[in-house]
Amino acid sequence: MDTGFQSLKTPRASLDLQENDVPWSQRPHPLESVNWLSYITVWWMDALIRKGAQAPLTERDVWPLAKADTVDSVYPLVTAKWDPALKPRLVVVLWQAFRYRIVVSFLLFSLYAVLSLLQPIAVKSMMQYLEQEDVTATALGLTNGYALVIVLFVVSMTSACIMDFAGYYAAHIGLNLKSAVANMVYVKTLSLSGLAKAKFSSGEVVTMTSVDLERITMGFSLGHWTFISPVMLVVIFIMLAFELGPLAAFIGGLAMAGFIYFGIASGQLVGHLRRDILAVQAQRVKLTNEVLQGIRVVKLYAWEGSIQDQLNDIRVREISCLTKYHNLRIINNVLLMVAPVVSLACCLMVFVGQGRPLTMPVAFTALAYMNITRQPCGVFSTSVIGFTEALASCRRLSDFFNAEELAPEVATLTTPEANVELSHADFSWTNDATAPTLKDISLQLEPGTLTIVVGAVGSGKSSLVSAILGDVHVTSGSRRVFARFSYVSQESWIQHATIKDNIVFLSPLFDQDLYDRVVSACQLGPDLAMLPKGDATEIGERGINLSGGQKARISLARAMYHTDADVFLLDDPLSALDVHVANAVFSDCMQGLLRGKTALLVLTSHYHLLPHAHRTEFPHLMNFTQSDLVATKSQDNGKEELAEGVAAEPTVMKDSLMVKEDNIKGKVTLQTYKSYLGASGYSGYSVGIVVTVLFTISQVTLSLTDWFMSVWAQKGPLSLWYGWGYVALAGASVILVYGRSIFVLVTAMLCSKNFHSKVLHNVLGAPVPTFFDVTPVGRILNRFSSDLDQIDSNMLHFGLCVLEFGFEILAVLVVCAATTPWVIVMYVPVGYVYFVAQSGYNKAANEIKRLDGVTKSPLISLVSETYQGLSTIRAFEKSASFAQKQRTTIDFNMRFYFTFFVGARWFQMRLDFLGSLFVGTCAVVTVLTKSTVGLAAAGLSLTYSTQLSVLLSRVAIFTAWLDNSMTSVERLNHYNQLESEHADEGTDVHDWPSQGAIAFESYSMRYRDHLDLVLTNISFNVEPGHQVGICGRTGSGKSSLMAALFRMVPASSGRIAIDGVDIASVSVTSLRRGLTIIPQDPVLFSGSIRLNLDPTKCATDAELWTAVKQVHLSGVIPSLEFAICERGSNLSVGQRQLVCIARALLRRSKVVVLDEATANIDPESDRLIQATMRDCFENVTRLIIAHRLDTILDSDRILFLDGGMAVEYDAPSTLLANKCGAFAQLAQHAYVDLDKFK
Repeated sequence: MDTGFQSLKTPRASLDLQENDVPWSQRPHPLESVNWLSYITVWWMDALIRKGAQAPLTERDVWPLAKADTVDSVYPLVTAKWDPALKPRLVVVLWQAFRYRIVVSFLLFSLYAVLSLLQPIAVKSMMQYLEQEDVTATALGLTNGYALVIVLFVVSMTSACIMDFAGYYAAHIGLNLKSAVANMVYVKTLSLSGLAKAKFSSGEVVTMTSVDLERITMGFSLGHWTFISPVMLVVIFIMLAFELGPLAAFIGGLAMAGFIYFGIASGQLVGHLRRDILAVQAQRVKLTNEVLQGIRVVKLYAWEGSIQDQLNDIRVREISCLTKYHNLRIINNVLLMVAPVVSLACCLMVFVGQGRPLTMPVAFTALAYMNITRQPCGVFSTSVIGFTEALASCRRLSDFFNAEELAPEVATLTTPEANVELSHADFSWTNDATAPTLKDISLQLEPGTLTIVVGAVGSGKSSLVSAILGDVHVTSGSRRVFARFSYVSQESWIQHATIKDNIVFLSPLFDQDLYDRVVSACQLGPDLAMLPKGDATEIGERGINLSGGQKARISLARAMYHTDADVFLLDDPLSALDVHVANAVFSDCMQGLLRGKTALLVLTSHYHLLPHAHRTEFPHLMNFTQSDLVATKSQDNGKEELAEGVAAEPTVMKDSLMVKEDNIKGKVTLQTYKSYLGASGYSGYSVGIVVTVLFTISQVTLSLTDWFMSVWAQKGPLSLWYGWGYVALAGASVILVYGRSIFVLVTAMLCSKNFHSKVLHNVLGAPVPTFFDVTPVGRILNRFSSDLDQIDSNMLHFGLCVLEFGFEILAVLVVCAATTPWVIVMYVPVGYVYFVAQSGYNKAANEIKRLDGVTKSPLISLVSETYQGLSTIRAFEKSASFAQKQRTTIDFNMRFYFTFFVGARWFQMRLDFLGSLFVGTCAVVTVLTKSTVGLAAAGLSLTYSTQLSVLLSRVAIFTAWLDNSMTSVERLNHYNQLESEHADEGTDVHDWPSQGAIAFESYSMRYRDHLDLVLTNISFNVEPGHQVGICGRTGSGKSSLMAALFRMVPASSGRIAIDGVDIASVSVTSLRRGLTIIPQDPVLFSGSIRLNLDPTKCATDAELWTAVKQVHLSGVIPSLEFAICERGSNLSVGQRQLVCIARALLRRSKVVVLDEATANIDPESDRLIQATMRDCFENVTRLIIAHRLDTILDSDRILFLDGGMAVEYDAPSTLLANKCGAFAQLAQHAYVDLDKFK
């Protein structure tokens, strides 16, 4: 029989001769064609393990999933049993979908249980054979020693193989189940209503995808033992009754039942603790996700320390829950581990107390039976906890799956000419008829008409668009729609894809002519010309490396490309565009591509376009008069999108592609283990020494209990006294085993806590251009969810198992060597084969596990990205396309996840064969040395060797799993090596700047060393308290100038001084704390309004409330504890911007940067806010990135940038007087009344 060990040494050259040029990733999966023997023994995995042992595996080396394992095959099995009307429980549905396979798996485990019970009978027969000079009878009826050896070997080998195959079969079910439920989570996400989205944040959905699914997979893979173990134990004690008598077996069984009962009870407590952990974990992941999404604002406001404190506080609570959880698991494991010892002591004490002689065959038969109980006892603890955790995750997912969905309304239009008809309709996000968001709305969108919607901040403009789309509940009246939509959201939703893919947006057919016309109409030609790969340039998540105007025009282009739509809903796409671009876009899109189409356009600015509408609508909740409308036309003419905003560093211009995820090759190094243990605060060597000492002492005590039993069996009248000594040793074993485990627990929790803190600190300290701009948020989030969960939950368990089973193997080897010295001859070849197998398997398994981790990141990214763009996906009716994309992503990840689990079973089966050989060798040596080896020594050798098969496979598998979990440490360690903004930290300063004088002195900057300068030799001075307007075309360097001021990017030459102090000599934290910026894109975090206004907790309640009133939000925000939903979704975009302005007012900085601070605010509110800012920012130096020329024409100076150079810098009146000047030309084209400002 080929064990697979020889193949690990096959030279690579011979492999190459056997393979053709077709990569394995394009070949059919072997499971689709293997014979039954290869299927049972997993021989088909030999080639892949061999390949991985010789060279690092890549994606090309792993087969695609078998068709039966793809999402398309397993997902219908679950959905066929899911009836939403019945509000079903997920665990019941999964049972119904996979019940036949689960029953087969259960039967396989039951067969293993029956065969394993034959081992004690074989051991008893061997002891009877060894005890008698002339063998007349044994329990098996065999009198030939070698025949008994064969029986013992066959029983050991067969039972082990069946258990391994049963484990593989169960794991296969778990993996299919994971694929199906993962797709269910995504499909459900696509249909969530607004109310359900408020209940389940994106962080919670990510946690379900990354953590809960893992729990369910493991629970269903191990759940069989929850039911088989008790039955197996009952049978064992029944058989013991025939050996020791009914009373002894009954008392021992009661002791075992007590341990099992505690295991069940503790399992329920573990389930409650797991729910607590998941709740805290979801809270941490949610906040981490929000912070990563808004990382620019976090850095610009120097909130890293405050954010880290918040996350660390949550982490402390999480560690507290984890400590209780693991402590309970340890108590459970320890008690079930010593349960056989205590039960055996009870059995033998009663047996001897009845006056019956304790002979060697009786004693070692009882010991053999108790050794068999180690398997169900050991697995029972893990299975109960795993099954309970799986049930907890199922309940959590059931709540999610039964959450409210958007139900598409089917209605007949009363007016056939209309595409959309709203009749006296009330709409509510919460489905609460008493608190409508929109009230008594009547609107008809007739074919071929353009309707423009205007209104004040919070008046319901975007809600009206959402209502038409069907995202908001109709609580009264009616909504009738007969149309396909094309949609632009107010906040541009950009995918992590190329610009072309963002525009085409999964359209089945590509129309080059239409595409070119759309790009031209959206004025994207000049932008694409600046990009190194044009429209093939890859964009970061949420368009992180694009300007606001670019994101808006790409979103608009997406809508324009889908010309087959009946109705175009455009939610304020022009607010980020200057008058020239807005006029051109309006002319080429609304009056060009959309001529004859039905369109609804929301405007918060550019009211000079209103006369072009067929009709103008005012949402019912606003108070807006016609005189207000007329007054706004001339005021709005000066709006100019002249900046891409500080929130968007133009790194895309030179280096747009997101960096690929780092994939470390080769085995996990000792340094990785040292770095993990070093996170405890002590050296890895010190921890290792203490652990070795503790486990050695406890294992010696455990082995002494078995030795003491053999001594007890040799004593006559003193037997009972020896029995009490045996009980004392058992009690000492419990204390020592628990003590060693608690030391490991405390160390592991210290490592988890400190590791997270260090990685978080390094990630928050990483530069935006070189890390966050080129790294998808989903990838980072995967580190803080899935990878960290591996460290928190699996590292401790796997580590304890490796130590426990490893020291048990050492005990077995020592006892066998001491009792049957000839067995030592086997140690060298067995050790060599074991080393080769372990080394080869680990190389392959580690690479597969790394590939699993790398391919899981896109899965997390897609879930997070989809959650943010639900309205857009649904409006374009792309839910099915995105669901298909998710199925492909799941299948791609499951290729490696499935291969990893099957590889573990391949390895375990071969080690069990090795263990069975060792059992057979020990038995042969015992028969050969029958006359020279004592009966007690032979008994110890036989009973201990029968454990070796299970112990070898367990320690090997748990070592491999521990090694693979260490790849998560590797991945997190990669972030510990990130470049830091604080590497060249200057001095901390306080109460600076005190005046606000700014000087740029021959300043030049580039984003990376190999890139061109984006700012060249810029010099200008800003007097304290002056206001400077900064303008220039897109790409002129305004964003870079602000990035330079905040030291987001280091200087290439020259310097910037504030109050005469070189900002390079000041710490980044002190610099950013001394400045304030109001960014273009408002960023809010879930939590109270108090937390959003003042995360550092420096302001009083009175100051906070004053700021709220200054931005006219007191009517919207009733108290400082007002809850902000994720990303501020329960406020309009304009209201979010007002919160950001209030946040800036509280900082009282001497230097304030305003980047289109009022872009999403209606003109009337803008006038009030501008007046408030002028009053509050009096005597404050203000740098204003111009989007409305009227907001900077009253500035003391105007800085005009072009090509990264300062072209003009003077007073507005001076610049306007120069008719040929760049600024004067710009103002003239923007229709500004120049006479008013001269």
